[in-house]
Amino acid sequence: MKINIKKKSVILWSIAIIAVIILPDAQMYYQRYKLRSERLPEQYKSYSTLDSLKDKDYEIIELSSGIHEPVIKENDSTIVIITKRDRDAEREGVGNIYTWYKINMKGQITDSLQYQYNTENGVHNYQTFNDYIVDVDQNTYSNWMKDGDTTHYPYKNLDDAKIFSVAETEDIIAERDYMYDDIIHSESSGNEYKYKLTVFKDNVWNYFYAEKNWHGYPNTPNKKAIDFSNSGYEVNKSSGLIKRDHVQKEEWNARTFWSLKNFSWGSGNGSSNRGWSGTSYFSINMPKKTLHYKQNVFIEYPDNYLRDPFSYFVYHPKNGDYMLLIDEEHQLYYLIRPKKP
Repeated sequence: MKINIKKKSVILWSIAIIAVIILPDAQMYYQRYKLRSERLPEQYKSYSTLDSLKDKDYEIIELSSGIHEPVIKENDSTIVIITKRDRDAEREGVGNIYTWYKINMKGQITDSLQYQYNTENGVHNYQTFNDYIVDVDQNTYSNWMKDGDTTHYPYKNLDDAKIFSVAETEDIIAERDYMYDDIIHSESSGNEYKYKLTVFKDNVWNYFYAEKNWHGYPNTPNKKAIDFSNSGYEVNKSSGLIKRDHVQKEEWNARTFWSLKNFSWGSGNGSSNRGWSGTSYFSINMPKKTLHYKQNVFIEYPDNYLRDPFSYFVYHPKNGDYMLLIDEEHQLYYLIRPKKP
């Protein structure tokens, strides 16, 4: 009798220990068990990532975008996209590479312009304002975006002999577009400096110098830039251009309750990152056909809120044959266009 009581005691203690170990992770085991029965529907198995999408009618051109560079709508049939690669300090002789591409309604590049330069030597510094390419170091501008002319025309100082006061500077920019500024250091031992401001009015460019007490900031919007809040579309919004067709949960993401990761007791299922890593499957409605791609996604527990690692802004011109996807986080353009016959 005593032996049976002892056996029962051992069994009960064993059950209790197992329960203590397993119960905190019950949610993890349950979710992992559920995932075994969730199979990916057959129609989504052929989807590839956007950068590896292949199609007999369409092609995808990947371009590196410039940081904060706008997409310019030059006219009803042409946009200009700008790519910029900054100087690589570890590679001697490799400077900034600034490229402008003109894109027609079929998504084909009809013209391009490229400059390579090093901003550190103070010789060139190219900026895109409206539909002008301006070298703010050399005080020149180009009309290439408008008419294909690559000539750089000089623009003048408002007053070669003067450094304007703060009040005078405010008067000047009140009647001109304040486009750019830079600090110009003197060669004196006192490290004196002044500001150089670039301004624009009635298709005329100028620059002038302001005293060091000037504290303004150029915030004139680019009048030719595409406003994606009006002209573009975010993925999976009401535009219907790109839709999320399916979400597949693939792995329960929370760690075990007993995890010692990060040297924190019980850091696992108490984490705010509980949920599933998975894949979203999208369709892209092009003029000729529908294309498909897939992308990683995180699905939050318990509300199934979707967190994409990044999102696109999408531009599709009216009556155009192409689509432009802008991944701002990774500074990439995806130009989806019909293949040439």
